[in-house]
Amino acid sequence: MSVATEDTKTTDSNITFTQSKTPGKKTDLKALADSLGLPFLDTVPTGFSKAVLGAISQDASKKYGIVPYKKEKDLLYVAMLDPENFESLNVLRFLAEKEKIGIEVALVGQEVFAELSKGYSGADIALSDAISSLKKDDQEALDKKPVKAVKDTVVYQDAPIAKLVEVIVEHALDNRASDIHIEPIENNYRVRFRVDGILRADLVFPLEVGRAVISRIKILANLKIDEKRKPQDGRIRFKPEQGDYFIDLRVSSLPVMEGEKIVMRVLDKSANVANLDNLGLYGRARMILEKKIREPFGIILITGPTGSGKSTSLYAFLQILNKEERNIITLEDPVEYFLEGINQSQIKPEIGYTFASGLRSILRQDPNVIMVGEIRDSETAELSIHAALTGHLVLSTLHTNDSVGSIPRLIDMGIEPFLLASSLQAVAAQRLVRRICENCKQEETVTAGQKKIIEDLFKSIPAEEVKAFKLKPDMKIVFYKGKGCEKCGNTGYKGRIAIYEVLDIDDDMHVIIADQKGQENDVRDQAIKQGMLTMKQDGILKILQGVTTLSEIERVTEGNILVDEE
Repeated sequence: MSVATEDTKTTDSNITFTQSKTPGKKTDLKALADSLGLPFLDTVPTGFSKAVLGAISQDASKKYGIVPYKKEKDLLYVAMLDPENFESLNVLRFLAEKEKIGIEVALVGQEVFAELSKGYSGADIALSDAISSLKKDDQEALDKKPVKAVKDTVVYQDAPIAKLVEVIVEHALDNRASDIHIEPIENNYRVRFRVDGILRADLVFPLEVGRAVISRIKILANLKIDEKRKPQDGRIRFKPEQGDYFIDLRVSSLPVMEGEKIVMRVLDKSANVANLDNLGLYGRARMILEKKIREPFGIILITGPTGSGKSTSLYAFLQILNKEERNIITLEDPVEYFLEGINQSQIKPEIGYTFASGLRSILRQDPNVIMVGEIRDSETAELSIHAALTGHLVLSTLHTNDSVGSIPRLIDMGIEPFLLASSLQAVAAQRLVRRICENCKQEETVTAGQKKIIEDLFKSIPAEEVKAFKLKPDMKIVFYKGKGCEKCGNTGYKGRIAIYEVLDIDDDMHVIIADQKGQENDVRDQAIKQGMLTMKQDGILKILQGVTTLSEIERVTEGNILVDEE
């Protein structure tokens, strides 16, 4: 690096430093660069790679206003904010002598410097720093007192390992991940994120780094870091770098054959609760649920497997019911979203505070509406039915494959059919499918056999339901998919929407449940007679809306749409 000056000049074998008087205005940087014979970067240079950032640490970059942007053989190119800063020049001199490289400097303004510095947030940089730190003597590399020694791994309060953990969580938030998996595989650890319901690998790092990351997370979650034989559960409160709010991470550790696995569920209590529109509720299903949640008493159930969005739907219903004149109390495990004006209580089974015991207490709190996170056992089921029969509106969830299956399931739990018929208002079954990315959406070609299946299913749907989805009965059948782009992580999908089937418990259904003991076939026949759309039919309408794809409906409904019958 050489800089001409009118004052003093110092020369080393690899670098030449000069003092120059810097103009005070940013607009003068270009003129200054010209006067010094230096390049001036008004945009991020083409070919910039985050890999080169490892030459200068993030802390040093921030402190001294220098950031590397290119490397060619034994020459490092560095962007600098202030060529008059002797501390910055000394850092570069030290780097040049230590690494035996030449350094070329270019002047930049704050905006370009900030853009270049964004590269430090990447997991690859954090991982590189973590690996380097573990190769060095722990005390010398970090100059920090160790928190705890675990065999050969030392975990520090403020170290590259801590930065790596932070970057992993930040990356999960940026990608809207619901879960973070950190697990050993052979001689490495890998990080996977569940985004829109699908797990995808994102990062792989050496075994020693993985162990340090696991230990760091366990410390933050107040878990025993020396206990690797038993599963443990804990929590971390995390503040994102950008934002004035907190994210809760529910941490679960599990011993596995290769070591220890960590799963962190991301609980963003500040997130906006979905409304009925963006849930995907249309037509008859929406009409029934909007009517039933306004009943003064009874029980409404949402069914589906884990991760099907049941809690999100319940929160949307609670938002509608959330009025000053109603006392609304919830029992949850865990509390996933904060709802202002609603009394939310988290169960703690370890101290005997379960759904059943909590429900008994809630009934003494003069509630109008009760939300029970999940009916898991016969005691909770009986208490929920009792609450519904004594003048309370009860919202809850149940694990069944469809809406019809909830009736025999509750009867198997010991609920008398006549009590169930008197208390149950509606059952909604749902699944989550991925939305097509709007940025890379394009038409999709399907086989004639697949198209015929869709057309036949479409013809079976009542015309009023088709209109409710803003479609026409005589419309041209067009299919869409996402090509894949930067905004959707090259998946072709971004976000999710639910597909529903809603069972209306009307007078005829009362008779079937009470007198015929809720035989599944009888209930299903009556539901179809009512005009209930199945989840597959609801999915077909969303396909024709251009919201999701054939493969997504196939994935969650276990249908045969993709089977070519030609």
